Amino acid sequence: MVTVGTRVIYPGDAAEKTMQLTNQDPFPNVVQVWADVNSPNSTPDDADAPFLITPPVFRMEPRSGQSVRIRYVGEGLPQDRESVFYLNFQQIPPRSEAHKSQNQLLVMLRNRLKLFYRPSGIAGTPEKVPEQLRFNLDRTGDGWQVMVDNPSGYYASFSGGTLLAGGREVPLKNGMVAPKSRIGLWHIAKNAALPKGQATIRCSLINDHGARIEITQPIMVP
Repeated sequence: MVTVGTRVIYPGDAAEKTMQLTNQDPFPNVVQVWADVNSPNSTPDDADAPFLITPPVFRMEPRSGQSVRIRYVGEGLPQDRESVFYLNFQQIPPRSEAHKSQNQLLVMLRNRLKLFYRPSGIAGTPEKVPEQLRFNLDRTGDGWQVMVDNPSGYYASFSGGTLLAGGREVPLKNGMVAPKSRIGLWHIAKNAALPKGQATIRCSLINDHGARIEITQPIMVP
């Protein structure tokens, strides 16, 4: 099963959002769809996100497509920043008729996408987020934290990066920074032995279309 895009953006002023799924398998699949607040182990029975998804269960014929409608049914979310939820797609394949007399292992595949609720009243645009981000290093008891300040009203999703200091390259993992927040996104252990002075941080920000926007900024090692 293939979805269009790596994330779903739900405009706050939209009546509903439609997304397209495609079954590329040569056999039919049953698909379940649900949304949760932030629970990787959620199921359709305990889905807790404020979205109504139709149809919640459907059969997809081989080499065919299916539209899924998403409608926001909640209230009280902030209107000056994004809120994030998670959209789940579970693919249930059929049992093999050719081997129906034998024991079979049924493998259900599950995809999980970020679902961003984006109010129309957010100041600025998503394209301006990379130039608004600021990075600095704070010492901790067992090393350093790379602090990321995101003053925008949009989530900043990183696909990793590198801290360059004193000829060393320290890899940085994937992560996400909420709107209007400052967090220690990356921890660097003390044994990395970073020299004091100026260093450089290079990281990739994922935009609405799933493309990577490269960011390079100077950063001081205290």
